[in-house]
Amino acid sequence: MDKKVLPEKLVEADSGNELGRISEDLEDEVGARSNMDRKLADLRTELERLQAENTAEWGKRERLETEKLGLERDNKKLKAQIEELEKLLAKRSQHSTNVIDSDFKAMQCELFEKNKELSDLRHAHNKLKKQHQDKMAELTHSSRRIEQHEAEVKKLRLRVEELKKELAQAEDELDDSLNQIRKLQRSLDEQTELNDNLQVQFDHLQTRLRRQQTSSLFGMKRSSVYSPDDSAEAISEEDDLDLEVK
Repeated sequence: MDKKVLPEKLVEADSGNELGRISEDLEDEVGARSNMDRKLADLRTELERLQAENTAEWGKRERLETEKLGLERDNKKLKAQIEELEKLLAKRSQHSTNVIDSDFKAMQCELFEKNKELSDLRHAHNKLKKQHQDKMAELTHSSRRIEQHEAEVKKLRLRVEELKKELAQAEDELDDSLNQIRKLQRSLDEQTELNDNLQVQFDHLQTRLRRQQTSSLFGMKRSSVYSPDDSAEAISEEDDLDLEVK
């Protein structure tokens, strides 16, 4: 009788081991999902920070473009002033050569004044020229800074694209993990249902075995009263019960 009960116990033990293994797999998947959620949060934070830096760099670039335009306008004004001074200098030089020196002293005084004015004009011209050179150097430096900022902006854009790809890959991995969790959950539900069915069958078999044992005991007590035919009929009923249990 004990040999017939052993297979049901083995089935129950195997079902318990399978449930334990599925539970461990489910816990591993839940842990992996938590790690994936943390990774996604870190990636989103990094993406937001890079986007903020990108916006700041674009603001710097626009400010430098504005400064560049202002410098170019100042440069044009300086060029116009230099051209006007050169024309004035040429006119006065020509006028001084065409003037007839009627009075030598007066001409000397006038020449002295003209030379002084010419010296002042040359000094102003040199000063404006130096300012023009400084503005050009500043403009060149600003252009280089703009190029550097453009290179940094390109790097930031590439980094943003990489982060977007990583985020998409992480989301795909998360979807795969969720699908795996759902599959494991379905498997766990099916295994639980199977285990419940096996448990019901096991309980039913135990009940029938107890009934069979009780019937066998009563049959032994009444064996002295029964005839040989009755004993054969009882043995046949026990065999039928054994077949039903199997």
